[in-house]
Amino acid sequence: MFYIIVFGHGVVDKMAFKINKKGDLIYLTIPRFSDTGIVKHCFTTRQGGVSKGIYAFLNTSPFKDEPLEVTNRNLDIICSAIGVDYKKLIMSKQVHGDNVLVVDEQFLKKKTSDETSVAGYDALVTNLPSIPLITFFADCVPIFLLDPVNKVIGLVHSGWRGTALHIVEKTVEKMKKLYNTNTKDLLAAIGPSIERDCFEVGEDTVEIFKKSFSYYDRIIYKNNSGNYTIDLWAANRIMLIESGVSTENITESQMCTKCNKDLFFSHRRDKGKNGSMSAIMELDY
Repeated sequence: MFYIIVFGHGVVDKMAFKINKKGDLIYLTIPRFSDTGIVKHCFTTRQGGVSKGIYAFLNTSPFKDEPLEVTNRNLDIICSAIGVDYKKLIMSKQVHGDNVLVVDEQFLKKKTSDETSVAGYDALVTNLPSIPLITFFADCVPIFLLDPVNKVIGLVHSGWRGTALHIVEKTVEKMKKLYNTNTKDLLAAIGPSIERDCFEVGEDTVEIFKKSFSYYDRIIYKNNSGNYTIDLWAANRIMLIESGVSTENITESQMCTKCNKDLFFSHRRDKGKNGSMSAIMELDY
């Protein structure tokens, strides 16, 4: 099948995110990250799994109303494609907050003895090799972070609430504090998510963004219908730059999840009756 990809606003580097196909499986990778030679990673699409109904075909979130054996089969399919052990995935039940989970030796020891699932974190960071991280998406903004010098990775789930809470800035600060990351070395990538024109919001959300960002006029727009829209890509890009990340080190897919129904799940388009895509990354050196 041939897929027509709808891009959002801005100049699109066609190689910013690479589309990979293995049989029915389709997933995205970031050439800039792959070129470092120290990570395995991907952003999933909805194509190539075994889910049915509203989750067809590659739902990767175990927090959906789907038999776990089906979701695990999907995770095995995508993880096998990129050379990762899905049984080692570190995840959290996301809450649209700003907490950052540090995956270190202490966390792994505690997790081994505690069978309850981790919850309440929307970003994960680690400097441990062979420990794959995973976050879940269906319109919210996925952000990949890689410090190739100190060998540190981070994944950020930044919906509108997380964006307003500056979660990506807090994740970068965590990497600087714990791992001595120099933001001039940091690579960042903003993955497929809902674009500005598709993200209409009410005045209450607008007010939250006006209070949260001094430069809100670069994020908030009005469309031809007189409704407000918010540019989450721009908001997160500006936060990365203000955190010290070089513009040339920021990769953007500019792919809209709501517009591209064949490739992506979308919470807004499908009114919450949808599966989830995932960002997956593991240090490999």
